[in-house]
Amino acid sequence: MKKLLAAVLCAAMLLALTACGENPSTLPTPDAEDAPSPSASAAPEPSPSPTPAPFTNPLTGEAVEEDISMFRPFGVMINNLPPSLPQRGISDAEILYEIPAEGGVTRMLALFTDISDIESIGTVRSIRPYYAQIAFGYDAIIIHAGGSEAAYSLLRSTGWDHIDGVRETYAAAPFARDPDRIHNGLEHSLFADGAKLMEAIDEKGFELEHEDGEYDYGLSFTEDASAQCTDEAEFAKITFNSYKSMSFDYNAEDGLYYANQYDGEYIDENTGEQVSYTNLLFLHTDIKVIDGYGRLEVRTTGEGDGYFVNGGKYTEIRWERADEYSPFRYYLPDGSELSLGVGHSYVGIMGDDYAAGISFSREE
Repeated sequence: MKKLLAAVLCAAMLLALTACGENPSTLPTPDAEDAPSPSASAAPEPSPSPTPAPFTNPLTGEAVEEDISMFRPFGVMINNLPPSLPQRGISDAEILYEIPAEGGVTRMLALFTDISDIESIGTVRSIRPYYAQIAFGYDAIIIHAGGSEAAYSLLRSTGWDHIDGVRETYAAAPFARDPDRIHNGLEHSLFADGAKLMEAIDEKGFELEHEDGEYDYGLSFTEDASAQCTDEAEFAKITFNSYKSMSFDYNAEDGLYYANQYDGEYIDENTGEQVSYTNLLFLHTDIKVIDGYGRLEVRTTGEGDGYFVNGGKYTEIRWERADEYSPFRYYLPDGSELSLGVGHSYVGIMGDDYAAGISFSREE
């Protein structure tokens, strides 16, 4: 019996030794998902590239964070006589129109997409029908201080939204005279507060959005607008008459034209800096005197020729405008649509009959 038990124990030990010596390749392998992965240093994540703003300013083509295409712009009448200078807020205007007024002077219509943060705009001056007609083409809320009877008649007959610093008063009191400017004349001292203008607009119940949502301003933009141009323009000058001109010096480093008038730099007092533009448009039209006060009639519809200046170069263009509620449209000599450069624009409108006209040479 003892011999039998010893034999059984020996057999069991032999089986155990055999199991311990099995080839590892015959053993079951763990599932891949259960197996620990070899340690490796994680690759650094690439820096995210900046996301471009999804919307554009419809008057400049510049990128903006919010959609503003449905909002009406604001057209402010700006005094441009020497006693009224320097102006304020003018560098915030996306588009600036300069057009002759009576007496050989010029007056300006400054178009803004937003005025709420501009503490002082002006000096604000009276309106004439042709400035209003241009503002109509942008569906702009007009801001002015007085006007000719013809201009008031036009605003009444059209029912156009406007804020007047002379014949109307508002609880917000958006207009104020600068005591330091009054000695230059009352007409050269009136400024407007952007935030208070917005309160006055709300008080009047004016719609801030275009009736049909997004509005057609007749503008398109490109980053390489100078590719449409044919001739050099390191300097440009528009001469309205023997009294008034505006000249521009091109800075190749930033691609901007810096404005000069009255033998000095054109300065925005809010910033203390010279006003500059990406695009210059010089347009010819018909201008004639219509009364004993020298007031003018300026044709703003139909068609005419002109010049486009951008990026140190210029080209001839043609402008068209179907009616006073339509935008200006611009065309190249081959008939294709002109694209503006991305940025602010200056538009000078002058009579066909003034010989000095347009110059791209300092010697002329």
